[in-house]
Amino acid sequence: MQSRHAGPKAPEKGYSASLRPLLQDCGIIPAVRKPELLDQALAAHGKIIYLLCGDPENVGELMGRIADAGKLPIVNIDLVNGLTRDSSALAYLAKRGARGIISTHGEPLRHAQAMGLYAIQRTFLLDSGAIENICHQLKHSSVDALEVLPAVAVPKLVDRVKAISADMPLVGGGLIDTLREVHDLLGQGLVAVSASRPELWIA
Repeated sequence: MQSRHAGPKAPEKGYSASLRPLLQDCGIIPAVRKPELLDQALAAHGKIIYLLCGDPENVGELMGRIADAGKLPIVNIDLVNGLTRDSSALAYLAKRGARGIISTHGEPLRHAQAMGLYAIQRTFLLDSGAIENICHQLKHSSVDALEVLPAVAVPKLVDRVKAISADMPLVGGGLIDTLREVHDLLGQGLVAVSASRPELWIA
């Protein structure tokens, strides 16, 4: 029997295709910026929760609570305090129940996939040059999903991403204020949006 803090077994390599339906089922992915908001995130409908907070002392407990609720903890390795982005940090998270990571950096994403974790690349759509850069990265990447900020700009990227990788799940994050905005974005080709506002975490 697994311990609470060990979390669920990490997915085997080759399971990346199963991330799309999990993201689609969420619709809105709770992005937890403060540990005290986790209970509200656990009440949300979907099976994925983003952790955008934590440190070596509490991240295992936070992921354990997510796993106990039957959900998958996906950790933003760039935002966890006290951890680097090397393979040792990823192994630490994996042993404590992480099922995937989010990062703007390619190296930890590659390490994560080698460990059987989901890898979600986070990037920022600031101008037309950023669109070209994102498309170039996708042609040389095997990440499991692409998250683009701000979410309101992501529809400009949908057709370009589909032309490169038709099965690539596209997630939007940031600057989402209302459920109407969420529904509009999901209707424009995004598989899910991530939101840090608890009022958008609809159960």
